[in-house]
Amino acid sequence: MSKAIYRRTYDGFMPANDDAALFFGKVKFGQLVTLDGKQARNLKFHRKFFAILRLISDNSRPHISEETALYLAKAAAGVGEWIDTGKRELFVPGSISFARMDQKAFDEFVQTAIPPLVDRFMHGTAPEDVIREAMELAA
Repeated sequence: MSKAIYRRTYDGFMPANDDAALFFGKVKFGQLVTLDGKQARNLKFHRKFFAILRLISDNSRPHISEETALYLAKAAAGVGEWIDTGKRELFVPGSISFARMDQKAFDEFVQTAIPPLVDRFMHGTAPEDVIREAMELAA
């Protein structure tokens, strides 16, 4: 599940993605809630990348969750570190900083992270087709 994203309007903060809308629908009118006050710097890249992960999750065989797709994408792109426990190596995922990416860096990241997932979980599907479809859905 991705993070709830809100947009500031004249009436206050309004849901700007499905997770926020789901949370918003569960809160009673007048009820106080807390929100993490972090200003997103590049929601466009965030939205597009998570649309790709959702598309892979929805069409994966065997099925994988969006969270698993994110973990595997980070491993494929080297966003994190491998730790040798003495018995085996474990991957500890890091944070994707979309705020620090320009369009070229985002495209390179997607081209590194996504093809291994598509090859493994969407047999016979071209990674470029998945990326293009997700970009159209997230636009």
